[in-house]
Amino acid sequence: MIKSRYSKVESLKIMGLASKQVLGPDINILLWNVFKCGKNGWRDDFLKLMENKDLILLQEAILNSPLDPHFNKSLKHQWIMARSFRNVKTNIETGVKTGSTVTANKHYFAASKHSEPISNTKKMLLATVYPLDTSAQSLLVLNCHIINFVSFKKFRAHLKQVFQTLEHHTGPILLAGDFNTWNGKRLKYFTEQALSFSLQEVEMKRQPRLSHLFQHLDHVYCRGLEIVDALVHTDIHSSDHYPISLSLRTLSPAK
Repeated sequence: MIKSRYSKVESLKIMGLASKQVLGPDINILLWNVFKCGKNGWRDDFLKLMENKDLILLQEAILNSPLDPHFNKSLKHQWIMARSFRNVKTNIETGVKTGSTVTANKHYFAASKHSEPISNTKKMLLATVYPLDTSAQSLLVLNCHIINFVSFKKFRAHLKQVFQTLEHHTGPILLAGDFNTWNGKRLKYFTEQALSFSLQEVEMKRQPRLSHLFQHLDHVYCRGLEIVDALVHTDIHSSDHYPISLSLRTLSPAK
């Protein structure tokens, strides 16, 4: 039997300091599965991409590495990381991480009910709530990495956890992450669920990858926000996912 190199560390860590009081009216966002920050050039690419971003949503982010000072000592972003497992050999912890120029009013995280095979690890969702420039509203941000290498039934169970998190929020929503929608059945189910919550997909020009079975795994959906622009950085190769930059704008309350 192959002994797993991973142990569960399902917990939350908060780092850095936010620099603003509210988000909006313009919100610049980076979404990126960073492949455990293991490829050459990742640090330089990341520092360049994050420079003007109000929200940063990372999947396969890491902790307990030489990169930690960028997050622990940040005076621009508050970073919240939901950790799902630790490599017992290197002590590096992996999960989803959300950075914001505004301190979160609330935060919540949950691991998938099921584990992925071989590694026996779970995937995470992280929900954070931020005040907006429209004082009566707050923005719910869901940063997700959906379980992979499992049956459709287990995939569906994890998505159910994600969408249950949206149920009672009445204000604007940003749902983004790596949803592992590498076949038509998964993508169809995910899209149906998103539309049932009146979420609008952010459309973008993409370049499919062989390693993703020529399917798009990363998605952005929103509600109560204006989509201004979206760009997939197909020139950046320091991860097995392309980073995505997008701009959203808060909507003025109806008079």
